[in-house]
Amino acid sequence: METIILVVDDNPELVDGVKLTLEMEGYQVLAATDAQGALDILERITPNLILADIMMPEMDGYELYERVHQDERWVQVPFIVRTAKTAPEDIRRGKEMGADDYITKPFDPEDVVAAVRGRLKRMAEVTGLPAPTDVAGNLRQLWKSKLGPAPVPLLSLAALVVILLLFAVLVAALRQPADDESAASLLVSPLRPDVGEMIPIPAGEFVLGSNEPGALPRRRIDLPAFLMDKYEVTNAQYQRFVEETGHQAPWGAFPTAQADYPVTGVSWKDADAYCHWAKKRLPTEAEWEKAARGSDGRRYPWGDEWRDGLANTDEAGIGGPQAVGSHPDGASPYGVQDMAGNVWEWVDDWFGASQETNVMRGGAWNAISRWAQTMARNSARPTNTQDNLGFRCAQ
Repeated sequence: METIILVVDDNPELVDGVKLTLEMEGYQVLAATDAQGALDILERITPNLILADIMMPEMDGYELYERVHQDERWVQVPFIVRTAKTAPEDIRRGKEMGADDYITKPFDPEDVVAAVRGRLKRMAEVTGLPAPTDVAGNLRQLWKSKLGPAPVPLLSLAALVVILLLFAVLVAALRQPADDESAASLLVSPLRPDVGEMIPIPAGEFVLGSNEPGALPRRRIDLPAFLMDKYEVTNAQYQRFVEETGHQAPWGAFPTAQADYPVTGVSWKDADAYCHWAKKRLPTEAEWEKAARGSDGRRYPWGDEWRDGLANTDEAGIGGPQAVGSHPDGASPYGVQDMAGNVWEWVDDWFGASQETNVMRGGAWNAISRWAQTMARNSARPTNTQDNLGFRCAQ
């Protein structure tokens, strides 16, 4: 069961950042840039939790809270307040009105995640219902329930009978004779002939970073020559690594048709182990950025302006990763593919001095285009695994 979080803030960039943070934790996020927009969303769907700013035009967060809690449809929805107002009287007012938590800006993304988890857990304890992320608990709850006049176990038995009958029909169909060519087309997905190819990146200066928030400081740096994988490491490539080393796979098996899809669900340590097995290494952050943007400091691999159709980002609406090299016109100046969108990519560097998280680059299929800019940076703990996070190697 998906957990739905409604984020309300009049700062679009802040909304995007919080949305990405929560989506990386597996939550579905709905966003509104004002209180009326939030109320419009609530009329269509009731979220599991609301995360709202206080200082918004026309209707502030206090009034939004009152409107929400005057309606019996939403009165039980946890409401967390985020605000830059840190005076004691402001915090007191937020607590007195009944807000479930009060987060002051600037805040650490981990604080937001912890507050959301805590509220959802507390809500589950109060209602006696399993938390949305408790899969086993939700299955037990569903099993005890009814769908219309019939109990779920009875309906489940009927569904099982239907599935078994369909399975029998399918097995019979597969046993029908077929010519070799037709059978091969069903079972084999041809791999790209250039998967595994590496692109030479010449020595020399390039523009690193940007003056925009979140990027590395803009400056020119000089790098020696190196090689970069043309594509993100694929499921088929990672399968060879698993078979030869016994390393744990991120999947039980993947559909043959997804052999050329980027492998995901791998931690930083998994990615590092693969690259060393392949006699390569993870790229440094600077190497990744040069391979993506060339020497002229461009904003996207193909130039300074966003262009639809050149990358698999949230704007494309595909809803998942694609085979590597699906957007050849979006290649970097050196011909490196998929440096914008598809899946985030681990690089070798730590994100900060605390050395708690590693850098990710390139954006992903469920990230907006701003995260696909060549200088954009994100991070995750090295043990994290996500369905939108993969890697490529350098040498």
